[in-house]
Amino acid sequence: MANVQKFSVVLPVHNEEENLKELHSRLRKVFEGLGGPYEIIFVDDASTDKSFDVLRDINAGNPHVRVIRFKKNRGESAALAAGFNAARGDIIIAMDADLQSEPKDIPKLLEKLKDYDVVWGQRVERQDDLIRNTFSWGGNFVRRQLIGDDATDAGSPLRVMKREVTQKVKLFKGLHRFYPTLCRMEGFRVIEVPITHYPRTHGQSKYNIRNRLFKYLVDLLAVKWMHNTHIDYEIIEELDERTP
Repeated sequence: MANVQKFSVVLPVHNEEENLKELHSRLRKVFEGLGGPYEIIFVDDASTDKSFDVLRDINAGNPHVRVIRFKKNRGESAALAAGFNAARGDIIIAMDADLQSEPKDIPKLLEKLKDYDVVWGQRVERQDDLIRNTFSWGGNFVRRQLIGDDATDAGSPLRVMKREVTQKVKLFKGLHRFYPTLCRMEGFRVIEVPITHYPRTHGQSKYNIRNRLFKYLVDLLAVKWMHNTHIDYEIIEELDERTP
């Protein structure tokens, strides 16, 4: 009998109280349809609204739901890292909690995981404002020029990965935006798949162009340094010592 794979969904949360019940409902429907074991891990990044109260209620009503709560706000990279470390699944799915990505796209990404290690959602029709879309396009262009990464939507929040990816690729503060690059540096096969994208209807975006631009450029230079100094080799043969 073939081993049944377990899914772990990791969701960073910061002040998303109005989105959480609907998000949980959609996720539950998707994974009950897929069948097999699953867990949904919400990582509350020190929300100041009623997000944790909502998550407590969701946790009480669904044994597949786990909740991690940070003492202080540490950012999306830290929330993802905590979720990845806590995940028990063979396949890890990560997405934002703002309902701009659709859980119904997850099975489409999982299908590609048969031939790849990481499947990245590509938001082909972004529903963000002009400034954010322009920043995203410019960031992708600069990243391609500096480190040769051809990912067209590295900032997409929806992605699925094999467990060994999250175990080997380490996250640093702010570098979740470059995760496809970090995965390729470690030799993992990455592919982008078109997904739907929706405008935000509840809550507010957690960043703006002023608090992100300079940090993005600093992080990009850090990734460039990692890319240029990364140790890469392939062993074709090895002879062990022999006992005389």
